[in-house]
Amino acid sequence: MDARDRALRYLNARVSSVGQMREYLRRKGYDEEEIGETIRQLLEYGYLDDRKYAALFMESGLEKGRGMLRIRRELKQKGVADEVIDEAAESLDEIPDEFGVAFAQARAMLSDVDFGQMDYAEREKQKARIARRLAGKGFSSETIYRVIGRIVG
Repeated sequence: MDARDRALRYLNARVSSVGQMREYLRRKGYDEEEIGETIRQLLEYGYLDDRKYAALFMESGLEKGRGMLRIRRELKQKGVADEVIDEAAESLDEIPDEFGVAFAQARAMLSDVDFGQMDYAEREKQKARIARRLAGKGFSSETIYRVIGRIVG
């Protein structure tokens, strides 16, 4: 199977960035010249488009309650250029309030927790738990500190 056919089969199963496609074809053993030609054709036909990919990825990540730091990091890992990521972020129709999303997630984590009934050590443990979860979701340190301050007081 030639590289173009293999690439089209891969795209049939999932949307891909140029970087992901390049890596996929390398893993399948194609030489750089054939990979370059295949990617050029896919770009020409509109089957690969990092701008559209980044915009869709951002929308999906935001819908899942992820922070922009995580979304940007994951796009970078997928081989999307920084300027393309920035353009995608600017083109979003609606960017949810990061504090509001993080606050809602933290409140959901602590729905049955009463900080007033906790000793200092337990309160600190819960704050650390919230911070780790929100950091893992990709929220900024500033947002995390604001959320913890609002919840714990």
